[in-house]
Amino acid sequence: MLTFLENTILQQIDGFERNWTVPELLETYNPLAGEPLAVRNEAMKRLLPMAEMVYDELSEAAILRYEFWKQLQPRRIEEHQYKYSVKISQAYQWELTLHAEGLFYKDLTPQFGQTPGKVHEQLFSDFWFYGPLKPLPDLSTRKWLVAHIRNAFLQVGPVSQKHFQLFEYPNLIDTPKWEEGGAVSQDYVIMRPFGIEYGRSNWHDGLVYTGFISFERFLADPVAVEHLISPAIRTELLAYLTPKAYPPPKKETTAWEERFTVQPLDPKQLFMESGGNIHNIGRDGNLDSYHATPAEEALWRAELIEKYTERLQLEENETVLRLLAQSLEYNSVKNISDLLYEAGKNASPKQQQSIAQLLIKEYDIEKGATLLITMLGYEDEESYWRNYVFNRMFRMRDSKTVQHFIVECLKGNDQAHFQKAVDVLQMWGILGDKSFTDRDLLGSLNWVDACANDPNFQQALKKAERIIRREF
Repeated sequence: MLTFLENTILQQIDGFERNWTVPELLETYNPLAGEPLAVRNEAMKRLLPMAEMVYDELSEAAILRYEFWKQLQPRRIEEHQYKYSVKISQAYQWELTLHAEGLFYKDLTPQFGQTPGKVHEQLFSDFWFYGPLKPLPDLSTRKWLVAHIRNAFLQVGPVSQKHFQLFEYPNLIDTPKWEEGGAVSQDYVIMRPFGIEYGRSNWHDGLVYTGFISFERFLADPVAVEHLISPAIRTELLAYLTPKAYPPPKKETTAWEERFTVQPLDPKQLFMESGGNIHNIGRDGNLDSYHATPAEEALWRAELIEKYTERLQLEENETVLRLLAQSLEYNSVKNISDLLYEAGKNASPKQQQSIAQLLIKEYDIEKGATLLITMLGYEDEESYWRNYVFNRMFRMRDSKTVQHFIVECLKGNDQAHFQKAVDVLQMWGILGDKSFTDRDLLGSLNWVDACANDPNFQQALKKAERIIRREF
């Protein structure tokens, strides 16, 4: 269980209790271990406002992870699943699933456990900065996963290039093994072609446990693995990995230049990635690299506005659309509701849904309602869009456009729309409009009497119309 306190998150699980600070959550590998992945994802998102309160105190590593969770939109990640094998003396089978919650490694054979099919969960941020949790030997697969996660970022910025280093694993002739201990108990480390295996055995039980560390985590998180791998063994492992992880520099540069020279950041790139907000450039620590004249900024701002306006026509995610709209507003674009409305006219159903939601919530409820109603053009046999449109109207009592549409449904000849309109009136009553708690009135609004042009129905319809339009 997680309890969100003022500046910390308290974790209580199976008798264990830890009070996590903001830096600890952002700097620790596998934070909040033991909690379901969905809970951990939500916690990392809720952590962002807390991190902003102590932003100036965060380390470079913590800031990178803050930016990662701020930029990542997991809903944009499509689900993929595939199987692969890892070979030692025999082939071990694995199944990896990528979807909006994270990465799930299923140990089918099993290789690192007693029970076949055990699933190991990994946070997106742990994969991004430390590499795969379980064996993933194919370089093309690792590149493919990085590309899919990068596509879920709101902007292509510095954090999108700070993932673990991608390299071909060593082609080992043998598998070096190191052992420490005595006759009673021994710890061992084995370098496999797919990563580092470690474990312990003793004279009484045989194999006590076995585990796995990816080459990437071994290189990126040396302090955390010190209790598993001694300094002497680490040095020997590095001798195998360094030529692979850090290839020799190109002929035209020295090794020092290749590894340590920081290239100056492009001012235009900084401007575009910050959405034209110079304050954000300063918060990212790049203000010293930013040098631009007002004329240059004016040109870049015009280009940014053009690009963001075009993206309004393409994006389906409501959060992304909101950020685009906010950036356009920040850059002095005035007609945001008109831009959104025009973008929604010829959009896909999913785009219309997101744009209509954004208009209703923040910009222009009437334009949003108009877009919402046009989505009835996508009614199908399953009636998903019909149900969605009318259900969304449950909380749109004050919209003139919705009021007019409900009246037209009650007067029209579409039975499904008629009944859905009555459902909307009933819900308005439940949500506080006492006029629609009149059972006699709602009972008189029925399809049979409407088709028969019953006088009682006509009288009830006139009364309902006056109430709907608030014409008292």
